[in-house]
Amino acid sequence: MTFSKFIFLLMGLLCALTTFTSCGDDDVDTPVDPITLGSSVTVTNTFQSTSFTNGAEQAIEDLFQVPAGSLAAIANTGAAVEFSAYLLNLYDIDINENSISFEVVAAADDPTYMDLFRILEPDTFDRYYFTFDNMQAVNGFTSSNSSVNFRIDSDKVLVVEIGEGYDFKPGQNFTITLN
Repeated sequence: MTFSKFIFLLMGLLCALTTFTSCGDDDVDTPVDPITLGSSVTVTNTFQSTSFTNGAEQAIEDLFQVPAGSLAAIANTGAAVEFSAYLLNLYDIDINENSISFEVVAAADDPTYMDLFRILEPDTFDRYYFTFDNMQAVNGFTSSNSSVNFRIDSDKVLVVEIGEGYDFKPGQNFTITLN
């Protein structure tokens, strides 16, 4: 091989290498929101307590003695509050691309909840299952309330778990910040 052919081959190799490496990672640094706006999401609720359910996780419909699935709600994520007055006027639940927020909107004299307002006991869990129609990119979270936890069951199912020490009362609110 002559020196000029060697240089020509080397130049071609460098050109190809430069072309392929400059195109390969264009989307790596593009941030992806944890929640895709416009996604359809269904919220359901369960409750678990040693005093109310003998320690078993039960659908909220069982506790309220209403038909199975009748308290589930469906919405599309967007700019408005997705679940206004969810669960018989208990919570406003808002989902955006980076967070899930809850606010207790039931009044102190609400006949459904007034006898239940209290600080939640040990081994008590009020869980909200958010099931999306498409995959979400949630990798982690922080909670504004130490009694509220978050679980990623799959890329389509996210769970907010309210537990021991939560001050369940009108006006109480918290936010799960997603990443």
